[in-house]
Amino acid sequence: MKYLTVIRHAKSSWDHPGLADHDRPLNDRGHKAALGVGKFLHSTYFGAIETPALLPKPDRMISSTAARAIATAQHLREEFNLATEQLLLESRLYLASSQQILDVVQGFDESWNHAFIFGHNPGLHEFAERILARAHVTKMPTCTAIILALPVAYWALTEWGEAQMIGYIMPKTLERRFPELYAGISRVDGEE
Repeated sequence: MKYLTVIRHAKSSWDHPGLADHDRPLNDRGHKAALGVGKFLHSTYFGAIETPALLPKPDRMISSTAARAIATAQHLREEFNLATEQLLLESRLYLASSQQILDVVQGFDESWNHAFIFGHNPGLHEFAERILARAHVTKMPTCTAIILALPVAYWALTEWGEAQMIGYIMPKTLERRFPELYAGISRVDGEE
């Protein structure tokens, strides 16, 4: 069994109109969302706050080279207390199609049991839809995390339509269910 967590980058800033898409940073809400989602994942699934872990901690976090994806990944890497070397950059994940993402996953080091991917829509959403055996992902807003169990012993054997969804975490849901812990991490009404 392999575990894969896919995370769409947090909300980016549009404050610098001349900045290339690849270089856009996170905005304030994006930073808050990445911190909040990281905290929730760590405490719920990975044994923070003296609770037993439900899943193995990530062996590696693999991020698109876009600034907004790297910043999102950095927040989670720090929350999980992972070494800097455990965050890898993968240029093929920048605005990748679902097939490109599958190709990256199939090339993971076989010693890893759990990997995180940080990327972009629409490819990441389509990847999640195609990799799942039965569940359906209706949308994947910024900083959404989807935890998948892959019924394979080797990453190279990963195929479409086989994964089981373990978790589907959106900032908006966290803020609504736990407003005292996650205030300000999702969009305000009317905002995209």
